[in-house]
Amino acid sequence: MASKYNEKEIKAIEAKELHPESKVICPRCGKELSYRAVGNSYEIKCPTPNCLEATFRGL
Repeated sequence: MASKYNEKEIKAIEAKELHPESKVICPRCGKELSYRAVGNSYEIKCPTPNCLEATFRGL
């Protein structure tokens, strides 16, 4: 994971990654993180511009 996120932010991204159906709140702005899967890739993103965003690609 990129070092631009602190430990609390990484834990929120990991929580959404492990349980995409659960409600996970962004530690930066308080909005709910979204999970979007496309094929074997997925994205975890906060709806606030320039906030948390993580993209994972499968092989």
